[in-house]
Amino acid sequence: MRSGSALLLVLLLGSFQPSSGGPESPDQQNKECCFKLSQRKLPLKRIVSYRHTSSNCPSSAVIFKMMSGRSICVDPKTKWVNVHMKEMDQRKTASSKEKPTTP
Repeated sequence: MRSGSALLLVLLLGSFQPSSGGPESPDQQNKECCFKLSQRKLPLKRIVSYRHTSSNCPSSAVIFKMMSGRSICVDPKTKWVNVHMKEMDQRKTASSKEKPTTP
C-alpha cells in the first residue's frame, strides 16, 4: 500500500511540471495573468509602474508594481485605477520632456 501511495504522489507531482514541447514565444514567456484582484485603493506615491495583463489571460487586469517590489493586480475598469494610470503616464511624459541643462 505504501508503494502505491508513493507512486501516486510521484505521478501527481510530475503532472504539475511545465511541458517543454518547444520554444515559447516572447509573449508567452512574459505572460502574467491575475486571478485575484485587490479591492483596496493603492497609494499613488508608492506605485513605480504599471502594465496590462496579456490578452491571452482569462480576464483583463492592471498590475501595479509597488516600491516594495510587490506586484498587485487591480480591476482596470475601476475609476481610481484609471486615474492612477493617467497620472503615471503624465509622470513619464514629464520626465521624458525634461532636458538636462549643460553649462
